[in-house]
Amino acid sequence: MNNQKVSDSDLIRGVLSGNTRSYSTLLNRYQHMVFTLAMRMLGNRELAEEATQDIFVKSYKSLPSFRGDSKFSTWLYRIAYRSILDVSAREMRTPRRIDDYSEIHSHNHPSDSTWETIMIMERRAHIIKALEQLSPRDNSVLSLYYLQELSIHEIAEVTDLSKSAVKVSLFRARERFKAILESTEEGIELRTYNT
Repeated sequence: MNNQKVSDSDLIRGVLSGNTRSYSTLLNRYQHMVFTLAMRMLGNRELAEEATQDIFVKSYKSLPSFRGDSKFSTWLYRIAYRSILDVSAREMRTPRRIDDYSEIHSHNHPSDSTWETIMIMERRAHIIKALEQLSPRDNSVLSLYYLQELSIHEIAEVTDLSKSAVKVSLFRARERFKAILESTEEGIELRTYNT
């Protein structure tokens, strides 16, 4: 059976009945998502890799407590968010390296023009530098909303904040991010709230 067509709930039932392949499929399905969030919040590849491993160990041990009240991805984000904040508080923040971000977001940009490729890379570098100047919390709320495309309601579930508090956090983080980008003469369009 195609693993992409198996629902998360079927995989969870498989894990709980002792099927290790089911957990492997869940891990493969969400590993990049969790690693990307860890990388954005921590800015250090080694810490992000360690945090990702810890998050999946915690989620495996906690899986029997998953009640299905929310999507599995939201539940997993909640574990990831808390774990990464713990790591961030524990560790001295290491400056983010553009190479690290390039690796997790490396895309081939087919282009007839080398100039266009250079402009794309330069824009990415400006965005990464702007993200570096945000706190882990600001970085995470922007990442959850814009990159992972979670709704305000889902972010509230992940962060244990009210929906209005998430909107305020998102607004403030977005304003800080825009101000940083504008100071580097890089503008960016940011989507409006979806609840």
